[in-house]
Amino acid sequence: MPSLSRRNAFAVVAVLIATACGGSPTATGSPSSTATAAGTDVNGTLQSGGFARTYILHLPPDSSRLKPTPIVIAFHGAPMTAGQLSNITHLSAVADRHGFAVLFPQGYERSWSLPGGTLPAAKAGIDDVAFVRALIDSVSQLHGLDPTRVVATGISNGGILTELLGCSLSDRLIGIAPVAGLMRRNTAASCAPARRISVFEIHGVDDPIAAYGGVPGLADGFLSFTETLGFWAGVDGCSKTPSSAQLAATTRDKTTVTTLTYSGCSSGTEVTGYAVEGGGHAWPGGQSIGSTEEFGVTSQQFDASELIWAFLDRHRG
Repeated sequence: MPSLSRRNAFAVVAVLIATACGGSPTATGSPSSTATAAGTDVNGTLQSGGFARTYILHLPPDSSRLKPTPIVIAFHGAPMTAGQLSNITHLSAVADRHGFAVLFPQGYERSWSLPGGTLPAAKAGIDDVAFVRALIDSVSQLHGLDPTRVVATGISNGGILTELLGCSLSDRLIGIAPVAGLMRRNTAASCAPARRISVFEIHGVDDPIAAYGGVPGLADGFLSFTETLGFWAGVDGCSKTPSSAQLAATTRDKTTVTTLTYSGCSSGTEVTGYAVEGGGHAWPGGQSIGSTEEFGVTSQQFDASELIWAFLDRHRG
């Protein structure tokens, strides 16, 4: 994964939307497995915008499965695969413990499309917002999942994807949880969510790929971590400034965690951030994306996947 800079802002990530493929996509689910056995992965295909899109759906065992069954959608980075993200995050194991489903969509040529992007999905005119909307409907109908209790998460470009989905798909999501992915400045400038949405952000202060302090420039720039939190706090009618606290250390890995929490958010929403000092471009508590030299330290002070479940649980009603 190359560096996330102004000249190459999209090469590491896996996000969403470009303007393209006008009109609504056709969507028909066709899981390749013959049975939807609990506690297993189901490989599926969905027709969207004239493209055959694939995904992995992990269903928890019947013994723990919640009814109705909420969903976490997890988006990989670029260039990555849905399977790689499953391994890095261990979200499936967390889902088995708590009873939710995890959906790992596969990006077009290991990428996601977004406005002004240069990745393969953008060049092909993929409409990933339409894809995600259709995917929620399809897997919910096929597998008895709850389309009203959905949280989107993702790492790197997939994290940036979730920022865009918070703007473009808030009518279908109860929350977003971007990891190592910040709000694009051009996305912020046009963001108009249909409703308020809860936000839980995680970012390494020493991330060498997606700069914690943001990137200037409207066309290819990014808000900083604190600016991204502040943007969502404004959307949700929260306090102007967050309260901060230090997370108790659980291991010695040269990282520490500062939590940033906004109060008074409207409609039962929340805006919370975990700033990982000493942390790199990583999924805390998970496997490393790559070498420490290239991506920095993967903090083990907390388990991002468990916290994303707790975030979903707080807001699923």
